[in-house]
Amino acid sequence: MGMRAQKTEVGAFLRDRDRTALLEWAKSVRNPFRVLVSMTYDDNEFVRWRAIEAIGWVVAAYAEYDLDKVRDMLRRLLWQMNDESGGLTWHSPELIGEILVNVPTLIPEYADLLPSYLVEEPFERGTHFAVYRAALVDPKPFRNIIPKLVKSLDDPDPTIRAYSALALGAIGAKSHRADIERLLDDQSLVNYYDFACGEIVSKQVSELAQGALDMVNTRESAA
Repeated sequence: MGMRAQKTEVGAFLRDRDRTALLEWAKSVRNPFRVLVSMTYDDNEFVRWRAIEAIGWVVAAYAEYDLDKVRDMLRRLLWQMNDESGGLTWHSPELIGEILVNVPTLIPEYADLLPSYLVEEPFERGTHFAVYRAALVDPKPFRNIIPKLVKSLDDPDPTIRAYSALALGAIGAKSHRADIERLLDDQSLVNYYDFACGEIVSKQVSELAQGALDMVNTRESAA
């Protein structure tokens, strides 16, 4: 089956968010990542995010029997965030984040490699979001980048401000509540993929900042 036909088939799985069918398809082809990564370049933002989510699912299945293959993929994505690679994968940070979410045993190995991309175009948004997603699973390895995230709360891009707040909330940065609270009056709208419902939602930065504060309180009460 050619690439176009495979993308059509996979596109239906992504639209239905059919994890079972997608994993069955991934087992039946030689290189499912070639198709899925190509779909992260789709003009439709919804398709891009569903493809990112699906790569996390497939990688989790691979990790059960070949963790080194997952490491190789992470190294490849990091390399493709480098100009020297000759072919930037724009959504590498989001992909790295979802791989780490689905294979959390690798978070301590790769957490230190993400911070340098917090201020690296065109990866700023994706890196902040990846830190947020991975920190939800294992916050400890990200505590050393709290000062960088606090600085990002003042970024002119409202999406970066929102993701920074969410990352701080996921880490449980209780000593920086006041910094997050500064965004409670920020009415800028942000679109982001909500993994809980599988949809792209639009919220004010203030709403996401409140969610971040709620996470800080939850982390504190669980400590």
